[in-house]
Amino acid sequence: MKQGLYLFFFLLVTRSVSAQDSTIHYQHSTGVILKLAPLSLLLDPDATIQGAVEVRISRQNSVQAEIGYGHKGLSVTTDQKKNFADWSIWRFRSEWRHYTNHYRTNNRQNIHFRSNFPLGNYIAVEGFAKQINATKEGSYSALNAQVSQESISRFVLGSHVKWGRQIAIPGESVNSLSRILLDLYIGAGLRYGITQTTPDERQCGCGFLPDRFQQGRSPQLSVAAGLKIGIGL
Repeated sequence: MKQGLYLFFFLLVTRSVSAQDSTIHYQHSTGVILKLAPLSLLLDPDATIQGAVEVRISRQNSVQAEIGYGHKGLSVTTDQKKNFADWSIWRFRSEWRHYTNHYRTNNRQNIHFRSNFPLGNYIAVEGFAKQINATKEGSYSALNAQVSQESISRFVLGSHVKWGRQIAIPGESVNSLSRILLDLYIGAGLRYGITQTTPDERQCGCGFLPDRFQQGRSPQLSVAAGLKIGIGL
């Protein structure tokens, strides 16, 4: 009941805001945030267990480093990896982000919520790299003897420009925020992949989307979207 009264009061205040700005404060003084990326394990075909650390470097800027590791047994989706005898992947990301200090804006209703670090909207530039090492099962002869195996090494390098918002989970009341943070983002950029196979088997790679495990080099457009769960220290 008490929390309901707090929420009702908060909504009344929100509706009555004119041209004045209101600031949402993250009450826990923090300069470091630890994060996990659950979607990289649940939805990504190249599933990885992925963690990140965000460190504040100035009033509105921070840097973030991210690392992830995965293997064939982690994959939730069904794709080409069912034809591989072995599979492992490493991911690395580094990011600079700038917080705009804007949390919510609606000019039609004269709502202008601002926020302090680590809350609010941000823009970011990231660089990333991915290394995949795999062994593809070979073909079999009439005597059921294995003819050959193919070793594959794929390295991907790229960059994204990202737009995101970091929010805090409400605490015991609308005026208090917990240490738990949600980081949501979308982005676009370019990636460049280099695939090497042993033995060197060059195939057609026909179709709208080329086989990423075909020998060769492949520059591509890239998109990014995700969610991270963090805790402010």
